[in-house]
Amino acid sequence: MSAYILDKLLELQEKNAYPLHMPGHKRNLDFMPYDFRTMDITETGEVDNLHDPKDIIARSQEAMAELLGADESFYLVNGGSSGTVAAVLGCCNPGDYVLVASNCHKSVYHALVLSGVRPVYISPQITEESLCGGISIRDMFRAFDTYDIKAMIITSPTYEGFTCDVKTIADIVHKHNSVLIVDECHGAHFVFSDKFPHTALSDGADVVVNSWHKTLPCLNQAAVLSIKAERVDRQRIKEAVSMMNTTSPSYPILASIDFARHILTTDRNLFTTYIETITEARHELAHCKVLKLVNDSIKGEHDIYDIDISKFTIMVRAEMTGTELAEILLNKHNIQVEMAGPHHIVALTSVADDPRGIKKFVKAIREIDKKLERKFIEKLPLSSPAVHEPEMLPRDVYYAEKEKVALENAEGRIPANIIMPYPPGIPVVALGDKITAEHISQIKALQDLDVNIIGIEDNEILVVKN
Repeated sequence: MSAYILDKLLELQEKNAYPLHMPGHKRNLDFMPYDFRTMDITETGEVDNLHDPKDIIARSQEAMAELLGADESFYLVNGGSSGTVAAVLGCCNPGDYVLVASNCHKSVYHALVLSGVRPVYISPQITEESLCGGISIRDMFRAFDTYDIKAMIITSPTYEGFTCDVKTIADIVHKHNSVLIVDECHGAHFVFSDKFPHTALSDGADVVVNSWHKTLPCLNQAAVLSIKAERVDRQRIKEAVSMMNTTSPSYPILASIDFARHILTTDRNLFTTYIETITEARHELAHCKVLKLVNDSIKGEHDIYDIDISKFTIMVRAEMTGTELAEILLNKHNIQVEMAGPHHIVALTSVADDPRGIKKFVKAIREIDKKLERKFIEKLPLSSPAVHEPEMLPRDVYYAEKEKVALENAEGRIPANIIMPYPPGIPVVALGDKITAEHISQIKALQDLDVNIIGIEDNEILVVKN
């Protein structure tokens, strides 16, 4: 019998593909210089208690709050997912109307089930090449005029690095005596340079979740939840965070957050050098004719306010798919990217990247680009109402009896889970929505394009029993 997981990890270690993906430490020993195996200990009196910090964890969280401009910051060892759930539990009551960007991470949908709130979905704008843009301010006003919204939840930045106009969104939310929760998991690095978009906290958000492991040199699952306490109950948030954090926290994860905060605030030249590297890379990639880097020109379109220059989102305007491009990068150039879809790839960089690895990626993309013929990319068949309330509460969907039906027979039924093409991660049917004939047509069209669709297996859908 094999040690299946370890054997695979050892195989990947031997292959040593350059990691243009998370976690952000990139296996760089300059940023992870300690053998954390020797630090995997339990909660003794000497190392403080994550659930009631009084000493080293308390001091580290206070330093983090000062860095981020928060009234209080809480460390998360279960990843940003635990933070988004804690944010909803800490700010909302069962039955409250909550305005939810439908492209939120699945942990937000889990929070809707656990909290018993009444979601109102607001759809992001979609670009011509089927990427998630920002949230329409006009759609927001429509939602707040129709419903008594207690909180709003948005994702900014998106997976591809697009941010919303958080400042304007926060102003509108606050004028309606509501709370703004921002999933900023992919933007933990924003605070370290003005070359990145503004942080959500600096633009007025009330609760923000950052996954430090995604874009900073930390171990997987390292994350931080931060609050501005004027509109939220500090004690209730603290209790919700404790509910979602394990009672056996990983001290290596906690130490990696603390160490990353320390070295990145002590030596700001690390980010200066890193930004020079990615800026040069972006200039080089701009010369490609077919593999087109998404750049500043998209700002202002589709309610996209700003873009994160640390992410290389490359549109594949050729017969080749993004998945095929990713396979070429891995098999021929030994480079592993973060994500690949029908029409694009995302390569994720961080301050821990080796400049030689980024140059290797740029060289590979430019070589591949020279061999390709340009082709018009058809927009994926994605559409959903701008603002709508689902037919059934997500909590009720979870607890209802279920049965499987064929896709062809699913019209009028409520699926047990989100039905979503991934990538790009935009739901066709959000949790609690009823399946329409148009939905079925969209799903079949996506299947014809070989798009992976979450929520469908063997052309069957698990639905709520009538």
